[in-house]
Amino acid sequence: MIDNLLNPWIKDLVPYSSARSEFSGKAEILLDANESWEGGNDGINRYPDPLAKELRREIERVMGIPYEMSAIGNGSDEVIDMLIRMFCCPGRDSIMIERPTYGTYSVFASTSNVSVIDVPLTPDLDLDEEAMMEAIVRKKPKIVFICSPNNPTGRVYPLEKIVRIAEINEGITAVDEAYADFALNFESAISYIKKNPRIVVLRTFSKAYGKAGARLGILVSDPEIQKVFMKAKPPYNVSSPAEKAGLDALSEYDEAMERVRETIARRNELTAFLQTLPYVVRVFPSEANFVLVRVSDAAALYSYLLEMGIVVRNRSSDLLLENTLRITIGSEMEMEKLKEALNGWNG
Repeated sequence: MIDNLLNPWIKDLVPYSSARSEFSGKAEILLDANESWEGGNDGINRYPDPLAKELRREIERVMGIPYEMSAIGNGSDEVIDMLIRMFCCPGRDSIMIERPTYGTYSVFASTSNVSVIDVPLTPDLDLDEEAMMEAIVRKKPKIVFICSPNNPTGRVYPLEKIVRIAEINEGITAVDEAYADFALNFESAISYIKKNPRIVVLRTFSKAYGKAGARLGILVSDPEIQKVFMKAKPPYNVSSPAEKAGLDALSEYDEAMERVRETIARRNELTAFLQTLPYVVRVFPSEANFVLVRVSDAAALYSYLLEMGIVVRNRSSDLLLENTLRITIGSEMEMEKLKEALNGWNG
């Protein structure tokens, strides 16, 4: 089933055989990879494990994601890029996205000469299931990207909607769950991969685990897709310091989940505060670590906050998001300074 979706040059690819993949076990003397024989005591003079085995085993232990279903990318961005290169033929195939959503899907499609089918969200920023299913039947995209919770809206789409879309989609349905940890009572699409192996899920260490600078994304997929990803990705795409950062994050899982709870509490506090401001038109419900707010003049408020030393994101140029700002939830001190600044604007 998956073979029929893959680009033939990917399906027939003979992977690069790296020095570290040609033997297993431990050795005292490593003279196989043309590395420097000295470089300190941190092991950085050696190439990293191309399979990130230790991190993936820890992901299985802590997150419950089976080892044979996980692969690690240099951030979720690399996972997105690799999926497009694996399944989409340049100049012929297309991907589908809901709009507005995370902009990288379109960027990587464009860099691979793959067209993008935009399906606007409903006016209340929900997934337009009927429009997406109609477009899938008519245009047959190779990959449908669905971001839930969505960036920049913060909206979680009902899992049953995603599953129905994935069932009618003959290609890959990639569900980006980067913000899942901040959503209450969240149902992951991971549980449906065994029923529908064309579903893949993206997770990340950048949000709840606080490791954005390490660039660690997780592909969760049917083992067949995982194996193809592993042979097609760059051989050393995850550095040793990045893998260590991931291991450190998982060892501090309880602390990370406590930060998530604090973030959710501050998100609720900020939402309530924003609703008291006279220039706020609407605060959109969010299940992520940010809040999307519509104001009377987003450009003016953005500039004012910048003068106050506070940077938020102006999303007004996006479809359906005129006069909106996206505000990330920060520390308690940062949120207090933000509220003080917002109180001082006369809009």
